[in-house]
Amino acid sequence: PRNISMHAAGVVICNKVIKENVPLARSGEDIVTQFDMKEIEQLGMLKMDFLALKTLTDIKKAINYIKEDYGITIDFRKIGYSEKVAFDLIGAGDTDAVFQLESGGMKKFMKELKPSNLEDIIAGISLFRPGPMKAIPQYIKFKNNPDIMTYKHPLLESILKVTYGTIIYQEQVMTIVQKLAGYSLGQADIIRRAMGKKNVDEMNRQRKLFIFGEKAPDGTVIIEGAISRGVPEKVAADIFDEMADFAKYAFNKSHAAAYAVVAYQTAYLKALYPQEFLAAVLNNRIDNIEEITKYVVYLKERNIKVLPPDINKSKQYFSVEEKSVRIGLVAIRNVGHGAMDSIIEERAKNGEFKSFEDFISRIDTKALNKRMVENLIFAGAFDGFKVPRSQLFAVTEDLIDRANIIAKERDSAQMSFFGTVFEETTLSVTYPNIPEYDVKEKLLHEKEVLGVYISGHPLENYTDAFRRYSFSGLMLEDYEEDEDGNKTYPSLKDGQPVVMGGMLSSVTKKTTRTGQSMAFITVEDVYASIEAVLFPKVYERFKNDLIVDTVVEVSGKLQLREGEKPTIILDKIKAITEEIAPTAKTETVTAAAMPVSSPFAIMPGEGKFADKKQTKECLGITLPFADKETQDEIIDVITSYPGEVEVFMKIGGVKYALGLKCRNCKGLCYELSSIVGDENYKFFQK
Repeated sequence: PRNISMHAAGVVICNKVIKENVPLARSGEDIVTQFDMKEIEQLGMLKMDFLALKTLTDIKKAINYIKEDYGITIDFRKIGYSEKVAFDLIGAGDTDAVFQLESGGMKKFMKELKPSNLEDIIAGISLFRPGPMKAIPQYIKFKNNPDIMTYKHPLLESILKVTYGTIIYQEQVMTIVQKLAGYSLGQADIIRRAMGKKNVDEMNRQRKLFIFGEKAPDGTVIIEGAISRGVPEKVAADIFDEMADFAKYAFNKSHAAAYAVVAYQTAYLKALYPQEFLAAVLNNRIDNIEEITKYVVYLKERNIKVLPPDINKSKQYFSVEEKSVRIGLVAIRNVGHGAMDSIIEERAKNGEFKSFEDFISRIDTKALNKRMVENLIFAGAFDGFKVPRSQLFAVTEDLIDRANIIAKERDSAQMSFFGTVFEETTLSVTYPNIPEYDVKEKLLHEKEVLGVYISGHPLENYTDAFRRYSFSGLMLEDYEEDEDGNKTYPSLKDGQPVVMGGMLSSVTKKTTRTGQSMAFITVEDVYASIEAVLFPKVYERFKNDLIVDTVVEVSGKLQLREGEKPTIILDKIKAITEEIAPTAKTETVTAAAMPVSSPFAIMPGEGKFADKKQTKECLGITLPFADKETQDEIIDVITSYPGEVEVFMKIGGVKYALGLKCRNCKGLCYELSSIVGDENYKFFQK
């Protein structure tokens, strides 16, 4: 073997000293077996997977916070698993931070499913996977119309009623072969394994056994068979074939049930105590800036106020304060947990800090350092003192130096042989008359030390303009995650053309083996960030436009690789400003009533793009019906690519001239394709 790999959660249990059963090896600090998991099982040892689950800590922390804030003890053994408030939240698709139900695709499914009990959530978790997804429409149809459900045989009703006639679980397969064909539990497990492993020979053998049964040479019945239990041969064959097809990806119900319990608990806590629950989620991800950003943005979108860190109000971690969530001091970068603990301890012991200089004088100089204090300033922790951050920053170094001198004098007096009396010196400061940082610089400092913008967002004035783009960071939230943490993005396609607006937050230049230059950049909008790659030819064209902290429009194609976050292969980047960022201003256009002031003018031809002599290039765009939002998007895109190509739009069979001109280029084609599809726009000669 070239290398040793180790199962992330696999633990081997043996009834004697394990080295007497199997050779061992060392993998870093861990001791591992030299045999793999299959050989271990064949040798008779027990292999268990102990999976860590962050969500369990979310739940525990939230329950603790609820107890602190309301004096209420949450006990799900007493509450039970039928509270409507939890199912309503899930059915509304408000499942950010709800275990297993957080991806965009799952949100959509839950909104269609409208779960009303725990069984629905168990089934939903089992169905929302690549294989069984095809059964989702049938499941929803029969859930909403149980009277039209039919079963291939009456014996199936008691087994499949709970899943509205759909085979979902491995346990159902085992029960069917037991009830319809007389399998024992051990024999049923053999057929389950054969189905799951796609063992064709074994499946053909089991098909005959299921239908016709099996007898020993002496006539003893081993398996009764479906026919002997009154199931017609064709019906038995159809049932077996349906099981075989679905068992390829049938889920273990006990596994899904455990997941559903955790999903229900998180939904219940979020529905009734959103601030405490989300504070718990944030604190459990205190070192993950992307996750912190994601949930802080979510809080703001739900109109739950996020309060900045405050030296007199913040606790160590995120906390709930008057129905708002207060950022904790340890969420600030490079401040140190120990130092923040000492600050909070001093505040509890001797009262709130009255001023910035009071803070500097009261904190143990061993815990004080310039970088820590500056980061507290940039995070807004001292804003309560009503002194501009720029002025606090200007006096920080001098105040810390003076505090250190006073501390040394105090220590020296205490150590003096003659018992010298030390007269305490009070720190005082005169703040310089300098202006506060401008909004952009203030926000960038916040982002630097907190990972998120709190007092505003530098892209706030661009949100309307960004809505016209085909891609945003919000689309990265629509993912599915397997048990190993690998993410897939069902709504995105490899090679998909995208256009995105955002802030250029980082640029990393690289040199290829041939000596050419290329770059990796990060573009972020209010939702998330994505990496984009500029290969040498594109880099040479746009290298002068790669200026960090500028607002840009980028276009290119998505690259999706298994186990990796999507990236954009860039073909264009340009800076945009508030002044030139386009916003939709058009009115709704209908074939029946066309406002005189509309930018559209009715043209003859009733839907055919002109058949006259080809003299000029034109662009035709087809919409099946009037849709203001789509029309606005199209007009915004066209105005971004000025040129000499005349533009027409056909809505419901009636053609209009937009009174706009564009140019025929890849960027325009990418954007139009993402809005109306390749088949609904065309360049032609007029």
